[in-house]
Amino acid sequence: MPIESKIQPVHLSKEQWLTIQDPPKGVLEGHPYGVNCVIIRYSADGIGEGPNLHIHPYDEVFHILEGNAEFTIGNKTIIAKEGDLLIGPANVPHAYKNIGPGRLDTVDVHLNSEWIQYDLPRDGEELSAPSILKA
Repeated sequence: MPIESKIQPVHLSKEQWLTIQDPPKGVLEGHPYGVNCVIIRYSADGIGEGPNLHIHPYDEVFHILEGNAEFTIGNKTIIAKEGDLLIGPANVPHAYKNIGPGRLDTVDVHLNSEWIQYDLPRDGEELSAPSILKA
């Protein structure tokens, strides 16, 4: 017999975790619910928009819901399109940018119960973690 989970079912409406804006953005950290992941919804309309170079001390999975992105993961550059999945290993610098045409919409799954990010901005970039979800 499988061991019963210690977590309870949870339903969060979009208003409870997404910002009410267009494009949509949001963060759900799993630790209040006993879940070992963080879900980030990131959307950008502008070409060149996206999180700056950074690292996490845990693995991350990216799902491209809409659009096209140029990812930098370590020393690799990857062009990802709608429907693609990418995996970013722990402690490997990574970033991505909308390359158009149109909106980039992603769901990023951090394999940790809380969001931990260390920015490594390149010349001319500001830190992205504090502002990534601002309207």
